[in-house]
Amino acid sequence: MIKKSLTLIIFALGISCSTYAQQEASFYKKYAEKGDKEAMYNLANCYLKGNGGVQQDYNEATMWLTKASKKKYAPAQVSLAYCYLYGAGVMKDYAKTWELANKAANQNHAGAHYLLAQMYKEGIYVSQNESLYLKYLYSSANLGDDDGQVELGRLILYGNEKPYVAQNTREGLNLYQKAAEQGNGEALLQLGCIYRDGLEGYITKDQQKGYQYLEAAANTGLARALFEYGYVKLNGWGCEADPSEAVRYISAAAEQNVPNAYKVMGDICYYGLGVETNYADAAKWYQKAVDEGYGNAYSQLAWMYLVGQGIEENESKGYQLYSQAAEAGYPEGYAGLGMCYENGYGVTKNMSNAVSNYKKAAELNNDYSLHRLYALYRSGDGVAKDTQVAIQYLRQAVDNGSTNAMYSLGYEYLVGEILHQENSSALEYITKSADGGYAFACAVLGTFYYDGGPLVDKDFNQAFKYLSAAASQSSSVGNDDLLAVVYKDLGACYRFGRGTEADQSLASYYTEQAAKYGDTKSLDAVKMLRK
Repeated sequence: MIKKSLTLIIFALGISCSTYAQQEASFYKKYAEKGDKEAMYNLANCYLKGNGGVQQDYNEATMWLTKASKKKYAPAQVSLAYCYLYGAGVMKDYAKTWELANKAANQNHAGAHYLLAQMYKEGIYVSQNESLYLKYLYSSANLGDDDGQVELGRLILYGNEKPYVAQNTREGLNLYQKAAEQGNGEALLQLGCIYRDGLEGYITKDQQKGYQYLEAAANTGLARALFEYGYVKLNGWGCEADPSEAVRYISAAAEQNVPNAYKVMGDICYYGLGVETNYADAAKWYQKAVDEGYGNAYSQLAWMYLVGQGIEENESKGYQLYSQAAEAGYPEGYAGLGMCYENGYGVTKNMSNAVSNYKKAAELNNDYSLHRLYALYRSGDGVAKDTQVAIQYLRQAVDNGSTNAMYSLGYEYLVGEILHQENSSALEYITKSADGGYAFACAVLGTFYYDGGPLVDKDFNQAFKYLSAAASQSSSVGNDDLLAVVYKDLGACYRFGRGTEADQSLASYYTEQAAKYGDTKSLDAVKMLRK
């Protein structure tokens, strides 16, 4: 069906093109009753939108549109054609839609040409005809219809096989720009995404400009634009990050059934971005995304089923969701299946199947699978031990930017078991991992700098930097013994003013945390403090 919904017809085609200033319905009615076709059209718009002091009334609207149409007023003919198309205030009648659209098209009304293009495209009342579809689409764009410019712009920008349209990137961008200048939300959205991401050979990535276009697109109320604008606000692309503001826009898009927004709302609730962390709400949003077939949500929901996070634990359901993601070709799906087969989650443990799925995910550059293959080939678990293959997988993950893999490569250089020991390379990769935000690497590097040793000289400033980073991500360190040392050293930094100003309150707090995680010296210190 033609892409314009009835709501869009009301708010897009129902915009007055009259020479009258915007007035109350009573003003228009005064002149409409005297036979003024523009007043009839404006009055009909008031009834279509339910403004100007009158209630929304499609019957009253179509009555005045009919009167204006009989006076050969093209804008009224097009609006009435859409009313017949959707059955708004009149019975659906495609023949009347066709008749009115042609009458307006004969007066070179751009919107009428666009409507005829869609009727030939969809085969409404007439047989589908690609040639005539393109003919009217081109004429609608040339006459200035913004929807026609957007649709033709998309075909030309990327090229199209059926119906055939030759690719012409510059012309496609030019059409988008023309529509954007008319305030078309879709054109503003597309240009915003293009500038945000860049278009090789034509548009240099300009996130600030992309943000400006997306903001303008969001102001039109277009649901997908609300999502994209919220997403750049969430990430701070071309603007200052504002998670709270981002949530407002993304949730509005989700309420208008944008599947991408369901998944991102899940992430927002799961990671606590601009809201309190809420795993139950996260699971609900991920489920909505899955129900819409949005593949990126399958794996996250599968994991929550495996561990019972915000939802009742169900390993079989987790395995099923990973399988669905894999069937759709998502690397996270294969990686999840590998994990399930490796550990026997929801399925019988099978290392051959685990390795097979990890390899499928690795071919798609999934970092988790690359790292697991490194570990399996290093230990010979489920495969013949092959340290060269292990390092190849590890380096591939490093090249992808995996901070976890960077730490592992640094560790291999440090211990010198399967690589030649190189302290300089060990420090390089562990530092890259820590600077990339990997909590475990921050913890290790912080303790190294605090104690000094063969890898680094003692440096309390660097120690405090990395220990603080590790403490701020304590739940991600994943090793209680290491975390105890982090808290112990951080407590000492605050107690003695090492790398930071002395603060006895924080010193006591971190010493107590160290004791909580099992550091015996800190436990003794806490007992003394409490005497």
